[in-house]
Amino acid sequence: MTKETKQEGFLKKGGKWGAIIGATWIGLNIVLPLALLRIPAVQKYLMAFEEKLPFDIPGIG
Repeated sequence: MTKETKQEGFLKKGGKWGAIIGATWIGLNIVLPLALLRIPAVQKYLMAFEEKLPFDIPGIG
């Protein structure tokens, strides 16, 4: 093998599925939770859940 074939780009190795899987991962793990936290019903649920915990979480409430 020559150096050119060994140094194939990272994005090129993943092909088209690499970008799709990466975007999906970012969406599910970063964008979706942040979007859910903006919904008032979710905020109320989290505050009610936090009050039922037997320990204190600093910075919440």
